[in-house]
Amino acid sequence: MKTTLVALAALMISGGAFAQTSDLGMNGVSLRLGMVFPLDNTLSGVNDNFSNIALEFQSPSGLSKGTDSYFALDYFSKNLGNFGKGSVVPITYNVRIHQHSSGGTRQTYAYGGLGLAFVDLLGPSETVLCARGGFGMNVSDHSFIEAGATFTPSTSSSGSFNTIGISIGYRF
Repeated sequence: MKTTLVALAALMISGGAFAQTSDLGMNGVSLRLGMVFPLDNTLSGVNDNFSNIALEFQSPSGLSKGTDSYFALDYFSKNLGNFGKGSVVPITYNVRIHQHSSGGTRQTYAYGGLGLAFVDLLGPSETVLCARGGFGMNVSDHSFIEAGATFTPSTSSSGSFNTIGISIGYRF
């Protein structure tokens, strides 16, 4: 229950920050769906794979030319839709670095981010640092695919949440 409330609060804060921009439509929002697989034995004991759903909120400006900055709110669950034990909710600030291309929609990029993760796997809920990174490709004007990893340090009750995975997404 605590994880659900924290996730909803984070979504409201992120949505409020996004609403401060001049465009109140869905521009700058991405929806990402995927599947991740554990890299360590502790997490494998919880489940063999985890579902992932995420919202990304584009920042108005990148850190430098050729980059995009965005906030990502991820939800990893051993049973998608079942809030509670077996879930992790990272909130990260990310940078996407685009490869220079000669045009076209199939542009590749690398991304990385840091933030906090609310971990509710085995023991009591805990908040830890979180890092994520990977590679992606825009396959059309709005859709993209990504392969990436998520890492947290070991918690006192649940171990670490270290995964690799794939996802597909849509940018509004």
